[in-house]
Amino acid sequence: MEIKPTVVIKPEDLTGQSRFAWNLMISWISQLVLIFSGFIMPRLVDEKVGQAALGIWDFGWSFVSYLTLVGFGMGACFNRYIAMHRAANEIKDLNKVANSVVFVQLIIASVVVTTTVVFYFSLPYFFSESLQEHTHTGQWVILFLGFSLSMQMLSGSARGLLTGYHRWDIHNSLHAGDSVFSLILMVLALYFTELGVVGMAIGYFISTVTFETLRFISVKKICKEFTFNLRLSNFATCKEMLKFGIKSMLSNVPPIILLQTISIILVSSIGPAALAVFARPMALTKQIKTFMAKFTLMLTPTTGAMLGSKDPQAIQALFINTTKLSFAFCLPSLGFLFIYGDQILALWMGDDYASKHLIMILSAGLLLSMGQDSSIRILMGMNRHGRISVIALLSLMTLFVIGLLFTGVGNLALTTAALLFVVPMSIVYGIWCQHIPAVS
Repeated sequence: MEIKPTVVIKPEDLTGQSRFAWNLMISWISQLVLIFSGFIMPRLVDEKVGQAALGIWDFGWSFVSYLTLVGFGMGACFNRYIAMHRAANEIKDLNKVANSVVFVQLIIASVVVTTTVVFYFSLPYFFSESLQEHTHTGQWVILFLGFSLSMQMLSGSARGLLTGYHRWDIHNSLHAGDSVFSLILMVLALYFTELGVVGMAIGYFISTVTFETLRFISVKKICKEFTFNLRLSNFATCKEMLKFGIKSMLSNVPPIILLQTISIILVSSIGPAALAVFARPMALTKQIKTFMAKFTLMLTPTTGAMLGSKDPQAIQALFINTTKLSFAFCLPSLGFLFIYGDQILALWMGDDYASKHLIMILSAGLLLSMGQDSSIRILMGMNRHGRISVIALLSLMTLFVIGLLFTGVGNLALTTAALLFVVPMSIVYGIWCQHIPAVS
């Protein structure tokens, strides 16, 4: 009688650590695609329709960025709960959480659409003097970008499910595909229509609808334990998710509020063309931060899964190792921008955008806050980021207001605007937050 060898089936790693390197590689490759599209479009817009139109495009994104506040941090951030319940084999709780988030996201998407329409009609009353002949263009840009955001809000539950299952590779591949498709549509709008940046916004909207739909299809194929049934949602779970989402939003949104407030002050003070100059070196530092975020965002569901597996020592080791890796990545990357950033700007956008002092301030000033990003992501996975988030928000805006009182609003210099951003960021996220006890 022939004896067949025993096949040992290795259990699936529900913490996602075995997929960490693969997910990070795909994330960074997809980010290279985003960088490619991000570098091409501003130069094309500047050459095709001018610096003022580019400023209108940046202005539209500044307004839409405020709309992210309507989301209350919901969406992908609940991946911590998905990973935790899946690791503990609590499938009923997983479905209760996921369907509760879907229900809340439906409401949030409706609010975003309504708010976008209000922005569309109120823009001439508040910014017609600053935008002048570009006011009508600004209205349409805000309208289609806002509708795109509402679709992203609606699909936030799909993002949370995919990343809760540690499928960052699929999540980021869809994101990269969206970027490429929107780039193609925006280039076509610029060169084959007379719509300008309005055509770009329409192309972005079409691409968003297409790829967010594909995200829902991916959830159906990957997340086998998930069952879509809004009857599984309940008020208590919705309330818990909103509470967690608001704390997460307070962790993520303060830098967005600060930057977009500075952007709007620049438009009101010295015009949209100045914002176009300010936004380009900021975009370079943002690319490095995004690479960093592709790494640190994976730490939240991984930490949640470790909690579900009852492994606190693994969380401590994760914190120490990832903080070291964060600084190992940020220091040379920002150092390169500090030295060669103006030359990159000149090659990318032309000499009019190559401000050496501006890029030096931004690259040096963001090192501390960027290098500490892993700590807040791990705290989010532990659901211990509430107190730190509130203190960070209040401290950041207080320091900004104090700085603005000294500098003034009228004729704000670009380097001064950069200092108003990096100084509060370094003090709050680079120093203060590291000494605040973590309390939920």
